[in-house]
Amino acid sequence: MMPEGNAVAVRQRDVVPRLGDGEDVVRRRYHREKTRYEGTPMRAPFLKRLEMPRPLLLDGATGTELARRGIDLNVPSWTAGVIHDQPEVLRQIHRDYVEAGTEIVTAYTFRTHARNLESLGLAHQARELTLRAVEIAREACKEKAYVAGCVAPLEDCYSPQLTPDIDQLRREHAHMAGFLAEAGVDVILIETQVTIREAVIAAEAAQATGLPFCVSFVCGRSGDLLSGETLVDAWRALASLSPAVFLVNCLPGEEVLSALSPLMANDGGPRLGAYANTGRLLPGGVWEATSGVLPAVYAGYARAWIESGLRVIGGCCGTTPEHISAIRACL
Repeated sequence: MMPEGNAVAVRQRDVVPRLGDGEDVVRRRYHREKTRYEGTPMRAPFLKRLEMPRPLLLDGATGTELARRGIDLNVPSWTAGVIHDQPEVLRQIHRDYVEAGTEIVTAYTFRTHARNLESLGLAHQARELTLRAVEIAREACKEKAYVAGCVAPLEDCYSPQLTPDIDQLRREHAHMAGFLAEAGVDVILIETQVTIREAVIAAEAAQATGLPFCVSFVCGRSGDLLSGETLVDAWRALASLSPAVFLVNCLPGEEVLSALSPLMANDGGPRLGAYANTGRLLPGGVWEATSGVLPAVYAGYARAWIESGLRVIGGCCGTTPEHISAIRACL
């Protein structure tokens, strides 16, 4: 974690794509100079930090934390609404995670693809909302943590059958990766993926930015994705793209090590990570939060992950700053 100090950011990047640009946007690269700090040591670049002995602590949930703080998420435009109209609530959530000890704050870009905003008549605001979400995270961090730009599936995270065709995937993920690079994130987090096809396309777009990126899948105890594909096959499809970390998320904490075990058995396998939930998905796609996974219990799961060699750990749906603080005490 970077010490406090006066930051002078020096960044350079190529022209960033707009929604009307051509398909060659996937091949564009974006370059940033390291951020330099006057009078204090420079924070290690993200990839260098991953090589250090202590695991990296990711933040916890944002969506369920917004609901816990009284934000109505049962309206179609809640993502845009929070970013536009209630940034102080979002900023405070990020700040609370930093104070709990997180080293990676995830910007609230989970649903800012143009496709997600189109039905609301807000597709033209995809870039603006993405940049603003990253800005809010930066304001909260005050350079004390890395900022990750989140890239979610284009459709429902639990419905692989809804995954769009390849052309739509390429277009949307190329634009999102470009916006995140323009916003100046430290790392791109491609998360809650349910098909290998979409994860690979999102990873190709992220790789084209020149930024480090991580990929995370939803899976069951067996390591099978919701699409029926396997986590092992997912890694094989992604390995040549060199993701910084390969993770699982939004599964029960007690299932993490079982799901990852086929990948852990291989010494030449990926750098692994996990962030679990504290609830369950009911039939019909309804999310039910549970009160049984208290911070101390969740920290016990995290301790086992650390002992098994996982390099990035955090929390998914239902977790709070208290859960992250409990994990921090294990590091």
